Amino acid sequence: MNDTQAYNFPIKFKDVHYIASLYTANTNKVNDLLNGTGLKAGLHFFGKPVVALGLIQYKVSDLGAYNEIILAIPVIQIHEKTGWKNWLDLYTGFKKRKGGQFIIHIPVTTQRSVDAGREIWGYPKTLLPILHEFSDGKIMTALMDADNQLLLEVNGDLGTGITIPAMDLMTYSLLNEQLTKTTVDVESGMQWKPNSNLRIQVKNNKHAICKDIVALGINNKRPIFTIESKHFKARFNEGQQIS
Repeated sequence: MNDTQAYNFPIKFKDVHYIASLYTANTNKVNDLLNGTGLKAGLHFFGKPVVALGLIQYKVSDLGAYNEIILAIPVIQIHEKTGWKNWLDLYTGFKKRKGGQFIIHIPVTTQRSVDAGREIWGYPKTLLPILHEFSDGKIMTALMDADNQLLLEVNGDLGTGITIPAMDLMTYSLLNEQLTKTTVDVESGMQWKPNSNLRIQVKNNKHAICKDIVALGINNKRPIFTIESKHFKARFNEGQQIS
């Protein structure tokens, strides 16, 4: 980190607007992105691997207030079995849970978040401008490059929701080149949005995140479903290295 501040675990996120959409993706590109990690696609829908796009607005947290976009692949370790039961694993306790999120891109709007994410958990955070406008089920997100040129937009309606229990999260990352598992305790309830129409619109095919979105086949694609929590609360624990 740029400063000498030490963080005490768990790191708390107290007031967050959390949106995550799942899309079916190109199998070859997913495999390419996971090559060498010891991980493979963990969730499939009609035979195709699933990827997730997160749009997150942190209002109150131990890392301050900032905006974030996450492009991630739900994964399992390469020796685990692939199957429909991995969907049930999303509600399995941490001691038995196999699936987690492997983050491919994670632009954020503050250097403090970049430093903490990279040094504490090994998340590949980058500093870029992000605008989130979340209101009445209407979503508008814009990601810009360092020169404030538009890279991509995410627009659409979330549709009606069905209340579901809080879903704890888990991530896999490479911290100092070591595969690391991080558990995230989530306190808030969520809304499952099966009729959401949240579409990614790539505006610059040259940027890395845009290239991957296009290659994954999720540009201008309707999601399988979206999950939203308007008052998301979570505790990120210290990562545990996997031998």
